[in-house]
Amino acid sequence: MRATARQERGWLLTAAKAIARELKQRSDGTNLRIRVPWRVIKSDTDGWYTVIGNLGDNQLRLEVWLDRFCGYDDRKPYAGFYSRDGRRVIDMTSRVAKRLIPHRIVTLRSIREEKYFILAERLARPEFNFPLLEKYDRGMTYYGIYDPTRGSLHQVSPHFCARASGFFESVARTLPLATPESAEREVFPQIENRRVVVSHLQRERSRMLATERKIRDRYTCQVCAMTFEDRYGEIGKGFAEAHHCVPLARLRANIKTRIEDLITVCANCHRMLHHMSGKREDVRRLTAIVHKRTKR
Repeated sequence: MRATARQERGWLLTAAKAIARELKQRSDGTNLRIRVPWRVIKSDTDGWYTVIGNLGDNQLRLEVWLDRFCGYDDRKPYAGFYSRDGRRVIDMTSRVAKRLIPHRIVTLRSIREEKYFILAERLARPEFNFPLLEKYDRGMTYYGIYDPTRGSLHQVSPHFCARASGFFESVARTLPLATPESAEREVFPQIENRRVVVSHLQRERSRMLATERKIRDRYTCQVCAMTFEDRYGEIGKGFAEAHHCVPLARLRANIKTRIEDLITVCANCHRMLHHMSGKREDVRRLTAIVHKRTKR
């Protein structure tokens, strides 16, 4: 049965509130000013949007959308920044990590108008979750991601909420004066090079890439097979951690982290991996230890 407009507006508002709550908990050390939205606004892309905050007075807005702009029959969710001063958005995109560099540039020539505005060449499946940069007249500029996973109207997709909050936070932490997420001081006791350890931890905390890894692994620990949802119920849904498997000795600033370099783990196994030698075989070794002890 096709969803009603009221149901979809309700879904959008629920998703935006979840993203706002997550960002409120993670905004320390950034310019993110988050507010919980209370209404949605009709768009000219056959959908709606709502504002969940900004990066400061008269700065870029954080918006969450549900519309048909990307070219599909069903409405797709979107999370992104908006400004009437395109220079601010362009400056921001020049600072981001490689994965956050705009994958497609959209201008007025890239869209067509039917009953609503839509991409002339619809977004290909591999382009979902990769940033778009939209540049229009009078400086109107958007920078954000579309997500293919809306889920049911009765339950907001944790994948979209995780990707959206990860995108907003990852971008905000590339801005001047923002601080990286704190790194535990006691990890990797066998590694003396503090700079290498910090580099490792910062790569684990690249939220966009880490979120994609956790989604692929279905939030299941790849060492002990535990999921937080199975263990703790509803409060554990969508929770897990990501571990960077590349040996610390090989970490250099010019090496690009790939999704294949990360694995999903539970908090306990993650701490044990950090207590080991910092080598790729640590995962295999710890998995063998866990399996041996569970057979007793």
